[in-house]
Amino acid sequence: MPMTRGETWMAHPVDKTIPPLTQRVSRYILDQALAGCYENGRHMTEADLAGRLGISRTPVRAALRFLHERALLAHVPNRGYNLHADREALGLARRAMPEDEEKTLYYRLLRDRLSGKLPTRVNELELAQTYGVGRALLRNVMTTLLQDGVLRGRHYQRWEFTETLDSVESERESYRFRLTVECAALREPGFQVDRERLLACRERQQALAAHAPRYSWMDFFEANAQFHELLASASGNRFILDAVRQQNRLRRMSDLSDYPLVNIDVLCKSCHEHLEILDAVEDNKLEIAAEHMRAHLNRASDLLERRVMGELGALAE
Repeated sequence: MPMTRGETWMAHPVDKTIPPLTQRVSRYILDQALAGCYENGRHMTEADLAGRLGISRTPVRAALRFLHERALLAHVPNRGYNLHADREALGLARRAMPEDEEKTLYYRLLRDRLSGKLPTRVNELELAQTYGVGRALLRNVMTTLLQDGVLRGRHYQRWEFTETLDSVESERESYRFRLTVECAALREPGFQVDRERLLACRERQQALAAHAPRYSWMDFFEANAQFHELLASASGNRFILDAVRQQNRLRRMSDLSDYPLVNIDVLCKSCHEHLEILDAVEDNKLEIAAEHMRAHLNRASDLLERRVMGELGALAE
């Protein structure tokens, strides 16, 4: 009997000697597919992926071949590859990928910056020595932090971290701003949600709520950011989307620092609130969705105040 895609993947475990850039492209394709951005049957081209990632076609070609060998992509002679896997197979493949060194260092730098171990201005050479990493890896991570708005820029190997939600008052201001912007997004006249992305977002929230202990705090943060950016994108208003993305960047350091302390039941409640909003959006009950969003953000803001009073370990929205 032929092997299933899951069995095919397990029969061909990921070789850690595969070039990091090839692994990076493979992770990107899998992440996009799992987020609902790439539907089953999606045609993959070297030119498109290379352009999106800002790299040459060589590692893209290697990644496509790598995923094809594991039965996740179908090869069409003279045309390239098509996505050919269900969500279970995609999830299994993603979990089997080697640890992303860049992502690990990325979050370590965020935590150390928030804890005060890193100053606002840092030197590239000193960082490489402190963390025991190569300059190329470090520079890639710093560039990603720059793109994500966590760093301001680089001047003669010196980097400067941007502002973050590093005080209670800034977190309060953030929630007041989000209450205005994110509720308004659901009332935009051009609001239209992509059904595939909504389904993928719902499945991700359901999985987190049902099997919370299996997931890391980073999984919760990224799913939360995906949810809020999905609705901002659906508004059709680029300025709303930019604002929500900026809030997610500002919250990244503070939230990622807090999440390991959050009660898992509170995180699950947040997922259920997200699902309630998605249900209203799918039924085109946008005013109800906006009311649910307001209640959701108000509850999260209340949790902040409980944390300030010492009644809660951490922010849990």
